[in-house]
Amino acid sequence: MKLVRTLIAQNNEKYEHFSYYEGIIDVIEEKIQSHPDICIESCKSLIEGVSKTIIKKLDKTATDNDLNKMDVMPLFKRAANKLAEFDEELELDFINRTASLIQNFGEIRNERGDISHGRAAPKEVCSSPQFSNLVARVTEALAFYVLEHFFRLQLPDETEIEYEDNPVFNEMLDTVNPMGSLSFSKALFDQDKVSYCEQLLDYQTEQEEAREDTIFEEEPEL
Repeated sequence: MKLVRTLIAQNNEKYEHFSYYEGIIDVIEEKIQSHPDICIESCKSLIEGVSKTIIKKLDKTATDNDLNKMDVMPLFKRAANKLAEFDEELELDFINRTASLIQNFGEIRNERGDISHGRAAPKEVCSSPQFSNLVARVTEALAFYVLEHFFRLQLPDETEIEYEDNPVFNEMLDTVNPMGSLSFSKALFDQDKVSYCEQLLDYQTEQEEAREDTIFEEEPEL
């Protein structure tokens, strides 16, 4: 997983939230030999998580509720298809064909996973270290390819957004998500700026659409 780890580190300044996946990468590397099925389950989680993050970044209509209902294969394909809209060099056909491998990760996880599905001991079916090593290498190649294309996109920089510039939006968030004496909007801005920016964009879009509807309703009929 050295390739993916290095790629994430190289892009940490703009996409620091991707460092979250370093913990999953640690598990993949540590469990290849000792716990192959935990390694494979973590590979599935890495592809799933990266796919969700790419979708949420590139598709403002996507919601957590929607994405959490999807299996890993359609998530990966949706992320690749969305990414292809921004990068014509992405080999979409090839990537979509690899989705069957991704589906296999999910099936193996359901059948042999140790974390999401507790198993009676001794386990009846176990993966071999050689197989988990293969899955880890495939996962690394796919994750590296889509992340490399994603990181090179010229997207708006969230660091330009300042918390103090959006008082009405912040007040709305605090009203909808009361936290007593604490501010939900400030906590979200400080701890998950990507989510804050995404919700701000949704809010601004809704406000703009509402203004357009008002103007349309006020226009006199000819």
